[in-house]
Amino acid sequence: MATTLAGTNLNERVYDELRTRLLTRRHAPESKLSLHTLADELGVSRSPVHHALTRLVSEGLLTVRPRRGYYVSPVTGQAVAEGYDVRLALELLAAQRTVGHLGEEELRRFDELLDATAEAISHEQWDAANAAFHEHQVGLARNALLSGVYRGLSVNLMMQVIRGGRVEGHADLVTEHRRIVEAFRAGDPTAAEGAIRAHVETGRRIALEAIDRAGGIL
Repeated sequence: MATTLAGTNLNERVYDELRTRLLTRRHAPESKLSLHTLADELGVSRSPVHHALTRLVSEGLLTVRPRRGYYVSPVTGQAVAEGYDVRLALELLAAQRTVGHLGEEELRRFDELLDATAEAISHEQWDAANAAFHEHQVGLARNALLSGVYRGLSVNLMMQVIRGGRVEGHADLVTEHRRIVEAFRAGDPTAAEGAIRAHVETGRRIALEAIDRAGGIL
């Protein structure tokens, strides 16, 4: 059934629709997406669809094959492992520039974001709260390029694909968030590094186990 999208910001609406489809795996890994077919399904011109597909390529959810078109990027163990390596490096770099140099307002905001992850009751709420928590964690370094690279990490979107609407080990993840905040509040760089490493490794383990259960690809 065709979906008709309307509104003042059509580019964003088309992007949101296609992004949701990819994150919920309505399109199978390695399947080809046709710009023309999508435009017909959504009841829009090809321009907003092309705009959305280009953004989704930059986020790692789609791959462009020369003269062949757009394909759904598979989530593999190697891609996840490499993505988590980069995420860890960025978070540790931000912590090195930050821990021991924060004001009370910045720490209070950290506490608020921690509470939001603890109170999340749906996967949508979790995704939003978790992203805000870690973007604040990295953003404390006040390096716009670092924050931009971190927000654009495809591994963060891969986790949404892998979870498929589920949040595994919510209580444990919140406990790990709390340890990160406590280390930042104490101004303890060693504790902060340990808490960050432990948390990133938990995410990596959850992802790799899910991929393994799926036969090596999602």
